[in-house]
Amino acid sequence: MPTSPICNRRDAGFSLVELLAVLAILSLMVGAVVINLPKPRSDTDRLSAAMTAQVSRFLEDGAVAGEMRALGFDVDGMALFAHDGRLWSQAAAIPWPDAARITLTQADTRVDLPDTAQPTLLFEPYGAVPYFTLRLSAPEATYSLSADGRGQVVRTVER
Repeated sequence: MPTSPICNRRDAGFSLVELLAVLAILSLMVGAVVINLPKPRSDTDRLSAAMTAQVSRFLEDGAVAGEMRALGFDVDGMALFAHDGRLWSQAAAIPWPDAARITLTQADTRVDLPDTAQPTLLFEPYGAVPYFTLRLSAPEATYSLSADGRGQVVRTVER
């Protein structure tokens, strides 16, 4: 005994046109999502952003504590130095990315990177900032870290 007149029909279900319409709509939705996914970031891009954040936080902590801070550079990476009133101590070391070419300029003069990191750029606790530009040149872009007029280290990207 049938309960519905539709169940007895041979053409019950979805037509091919209806199925194709649903597949087309789903394809458009998937395509919109894939197009809007962010591009994968390179190691140099991620590291330059992390370096900027870490250096900024380190210098701000020095200003709050009233301590002198410094950046040092060598062929292997960048070092963060803190001054305790008598001695400099290395607080952190950040290695250079493998694919990047490093260039440091201070007062429009290129600085050669030494073999060992020493406090080079001194940051006073009251906000005096040495003018410098650190360029990390990678195949996809050039990332620059530099001091702005407010005592902050900022990052710019040149594609």
